[in-house]
Amino acid sequence: MKIAIIGGGWVGKRLAKYLYERNHHVIVTTTSPEKLTELKTVATEVHVLDFSKVSNTDFLNDVEVAIFSMPISKNSWHKGFENIENRFPKTMLFSSTGIYPQKNGIFTEKDTQDLRTDILDSEMLVLKKYPQTLILRFGGLMGDERSLQNFFRNKEITHPEKRVNYIHHEDISAISELLIHSDKTSEIYNIVAPKHPSIGEILNKENHNASADSDQLAQRIISSELLIQEFNYTFIHPNPKYF
Repeated sequence: MKIAIIGGGWVGKRLAKYLYERNHHVIVTTTSPEKLTELKTVATEVHVLDFSKVSNTDFLNDVEVAIFSMPISKNSWHKGFENIENRFPKTMLFSSTGIYPQKNGIFTEKDTQDLRTDILDSEMLVLKKYPQTLILRFGGLMGDERSLQNFFRNKEITHPEKRVNYIHHEDISAISELLIHSDKTSEIYNIVAPKHPSIGEILNKENHNASADSDQLAQRIISSELLIQEFNYTFIHPNPKYF
């Protein structure tokens, strides 16, 4: 299958490698010419594509699946994206659970109130051009060098009781392949590990002075139940404590 990943960043590169190793024809784009050599090790083709400039996209003409992995909270790519004329049988957009309000509660794909406008604008822009697009809202990206241990190496943990909404890149790749081969269109899925340990649990620095009630209160949880139910998906890495 000919698959284009538009945006060869941290996630895009890892997904490209995953699909390339499974004998797909993988095209990856980057805005940085200096990344071409690195990306050529994980893809069939690599092209420079910068939507903030005039770019030729003829190399995308016969792509079967286009995966949009641009910076979701930035609008620098919006105008150029609107101008591309390629048509794709299947499209996916990598978005973020950061779209949901920063307040207590369990958030699902049905929540549409008080969404973060910059992320929502990007989602709506892509849906307007490609209404069939599947939107994957990722939790905090983890795996490889990305870990809480590294993040807090020289920082104070101010809220060890805070529960996390993370996703391992290996699950992102497996779920992306699952959706590529599905007949789903125009859907939104939260892509978050089903377990939500606290930061303190992950770092083995629990706040033992916290009351039991505080563990249930003041928590923001992103649910991935829709994905689990519709696809009977079993996470490779269900618990961020063991990422």
